[in-house]
Amino acid sequence: MLAEKDKCVIKQYVDNRYYDQEKLIKYLTIHETVGNEVFEYCLKKEQVSERWNVRTSRWLEDEHGYRPLSVPQFIKRVPFYFYVPDYDNNKIGDLGCILAGGVKNTRIEQNLEEIYLILEYMFYERKLALEDIFQYTVNQTRLVSQNELFFQWNHYLHLCDDLGIDDPKPERFITSYNEVLEKCALKPVIYEIREMYMGEVFWRNGSQIEFEGAFPCDKNGNPIMKWIGLQVTNSGDICCSCTKSEPGKLVVNLEPDTMIYALNVYNKENETGDYWYQIYAGPLKMEFDFEAIRDARNRLKYTQKQVADAIGASVRTYQKWESGETTPDGHYLLRILNWLDLPSVQYVTRYTE
Repeated sequence: MLAEKDKCVIKQYVDNRYYDQEKLIKYLTIHETVGNEVFEYCLKKEQVSERWNVRTSRWLEDEHGYRPLSVPQFIKRVPFYFYVPDYDNNKIGDLGCILAGGVKNTRIEQNLEEIYLILEYMFYERKLALEDIFQYTVNQTRLVSQNELFFQWNHYLHLCDDLGIDDPKPERFITSYNEVLEKCALKPVIYEIREMYMGEVFWRNGSQIEFEGAFPCDKNGNPIMKWIGLQVTNSGDICCSCTKSEPGKLVVNLEPDTMIYALNVYNKENETGDYWYQIYAGPLKMEFDFEAIRDARNRLKYTQKQVADAIGASVRTYQKWESGETTPDGHYLLRILNWLDLPSVQYVTRYTE
């Protein structure tokens, strides 16, 4: 027989519109182990709307969302299994949102129990409302399927416990999380830029360069560059459209001596370390690389006179270009590129730091 307190849990947290409470109580009374079939057994199929059935029930009917438990363990997790979001008010976060990422993520598949232990901590120890538990990360990212952010939120809450901070649902989670990590002398998360259109990592718009990603910002909406995978020097204003922890655009206003490096944007699949790639240099940071034309000439086994004759310049003038004493104008630069088989001006350009 179920204890009265267990029946009270069922009556409080099992929505009788969708599940038959009495059938659930009966099942738990005659079984010692609660299998996946319990959800199908007590489901009121005729009352379940299609959208709710797809969002929640299916996750509990396979091993990705539920594994057999003892009755006491099951009772403890009843609030999570049977939570129904308030769709009418556009609150769609539920257990399925957290488990949805689990099917695609090996770490979560192997640690399903970890998810439920986190839920127990948030609900029973932290006293967070069920709606907050399931809706907070959705509100932060505007993404239905939650993944790493859920685990980060759990870590954040534990760090807040250690620090005595009472802010379980910060306005900008990714910012507050890094702040707490640094207070605990832990390494902050560096948020890298994402690909934009057709594999591009940035978009040039006149005197601005745009990037996309989820970027931590301060309370005034200014991006916190030390936590972003961009190194920018000598720029104009840098602004960001991100709100909460949602993806948005970061815009760098260019100056003549701006330099921009991005973290890991061109890494090969087999590269595991962090790499910074130069993706922009202002005109005042660009110099003619005289060594490049000398190397190209030697590779093709030309003499200086042969190259000078081929491009219509005197040998002495060409020698000055190759030694770095002077720089060829655009007319002669194009001829040099042509004759030395250099595909673009980038091959004869170097940058000052």
